[in-house]
Amino acid sequence: AKGPIAFASFILVGLSIIMVSSGIIPPFSEETARAVNIVHIVDASGKFGGKQEPSSYIALYSATPGKLTKEVEQIKEGFVCGRDNVIDFVTSSMKYGCLTDDNSEGGWSQSDIPTIHVNSDTVDTEGNENERITQVSIDMKGAKRLTLAINAKEIEDFTFKVPRDAKSSIYGWHIIEFSGGKNAASKFEIALYWAKNSTRAAGNSNGKEKQQPLVKLRTDFDRLTPKTERVLSKLPPWCSLFEGSISSQPLSFLNSLPVNF
Repeated sequence: AKGPIAFASFILVGLSIIMVSSGIIPPFSEETARAVNIVHIVDASGKFGGKQEPSSYIALYSATPGKLTKEVEQIKEGFVCGRDNVIDFVTSSMKYGCLTDDNSEGGWSQSDIPTIHVNSDTVDTEGNENERITQVSIDMKGAKRLTLAINAKEIEDFTFKVPRDAKSSIYGWHIIEFSGGKNAASKFEIALYWAKNSTRAAGNSNGKEKQQPLVKLRTDFDRLTPKTERVLSKLPPWCSLFEGSISSQPLSFLNSLPVNF
């Protein structure tokens, strides 16, 4: 008798997961709140040299199961949801979420966008290994929190002058996180020591594969833009804002340095 009961329970659990994931049954209520992230993003990544205008939009996403259809229907701010809206937050990614760029130009300026500048790019021919070193400077432009990732496939070592963080590598990226106070440093110098088997150095880059950037960064501001405030004011009662130590603050700026700079 236990066999049929276990099988029926398995079927019910499977159907429940499918119905919740598809959005047929809402998994949350005012008694069981849903944690969501709402971030105003200004993305200047892939626009090295400032030749193109950055894109500005609001992102609504959640780590909890189920679609956000019901939420965006109540908010009504032009959100479009889907799995095509992948956003790289440096230490995490939004693989499903909702975006809107309606009236998203207020509350930030071009002077807030962090910059990545290549100061020098040289090869040490005096040694036996012909070591390539790239000097990069970063300006946080007033942000109080920085998250930086360095491509570990291309860069085997690096030095970061301020502050003295320990080197770490997560899923192919050296990660540096910095959070400062009112008068904390906002400009940093980084020396990148290229790997001998670097795709650029070895000329073995596969043109069919999307090339990862050499450096990518995110700066955060604890600032609500007018659009974000409007979205928050319309947030359904069954939703609560998710706050984590590595999650984005209300206003985030993204930038990157390509491998072939």
